[in-house]
Amino acid sequence: MRITSRGRYGLKAMMELAAGGLLKTREISERQKIPQKYLEQIIHSLRKNNLVSSVRGADGGYRLARNPTEITVLEILSALEGDLSIIDRGDSTWDESTGNFWKELDEKIASMLQIPLSDFMESGSRKGELMYYI
Repeated sequence: MRITSRGRYGLKAMMELAAGGLLKTREISERQKIPQKYLEQIIHSLRKNNLVSSVRGADGGYRLARNPTEITVLEILSALEGDLSIIDRGDSTWDESTGNFWKELDEKIASMLQIPLSDFMESGSRKGELMYYI
């Protein structure tokens, strides 16, 4: 499993929305140093996965679709990166004798990523800064 810039930027954008309410992509882009065109693609994916909602009009922008306590890091990364599994589930060589370790590892990683966005943000703010890296 590898988290790309798309996933990292998506987490930054989601944290910005959680902290700032209704924001335009330009504002997020400037604050987080994310290329605006790239951010727009990321926001589109987050919207498609019901993690972000939009408000139309001159005073419009984007906001979280749910409370940050109800959105997990796993949901965000899955929406942007696709399947985060470390194993190829379609590969028949993952049998009982060799696959159990990898399946357990995969489950533990998924479990760790089940952290709510609010807790993820809080873990970085305890040190006086937002934690943007996993």
